[in-house]
Amino acid sequence: MFVAIHHTITDQVKWDEIGSQLTALIEADKLPRGIKPLFYLPSTDGRRADCVWETDSVETLKEFLTPYSTGASMDEYFQVNTELAMGIPAHAPDRLLVHH
Repeated sequence: MFVAIHHTITDQVKWDEIGSQLTALIEADKLPRGIKPLFYLPSTDGRRADCVWETDSVETLKEFLTPYSTGASMDEYFQVNTELAMGIPAHAPDRLLVHH
């Protein structure tokens, strides 16, 4: 499934630190199984960001990201309606999970 998150950034310094931490995990292929980032869409003013992940559940993604984002943003998670969405990659079950 695809999950989008709308972030309202409340602490820009902490948000930037989180971004660095998550980027390091992504580059080292150390994300938990079942979580794959697809898009990161920050606003030009730094107050908002949206992202899209491929994951096995909304809860799996929340459990992983909440410890990072607490105190840096207010987040709204929702499952993407893939029948109406545009630009979402074709889903292929064998590439859903990030293995490490």
